[in-house]
Amino acid sequence: MANQIPVSSTLRIDFETGLNENGTLVFKRRSFSNIKVEATAEQLFSTAVAIASVQNYPMGEVTRVDTSSLIG
Repeated sequence: MANQIPVSSTLRIDFETGLNENGTLVFKRRSFSNIKVEATAEQLFSTAVAIASVQNYPMGEVTRVDTSSLIG
């Protein structure tokens, strides 16, 4: 049976930067690595809101990317 061990987390925030020539939303992504793997979803979302408050563009999507090692 395999076990999963958390290794790292990354917080990604997409900002809405405007519209392209077709009228589709354009996003710019910022990634923040070295996030504690123990951080809760609420803590990460609060952090994203705080970061977005000092940006020029409105926040779009917030994503957490976790990396784990699998040991068999």
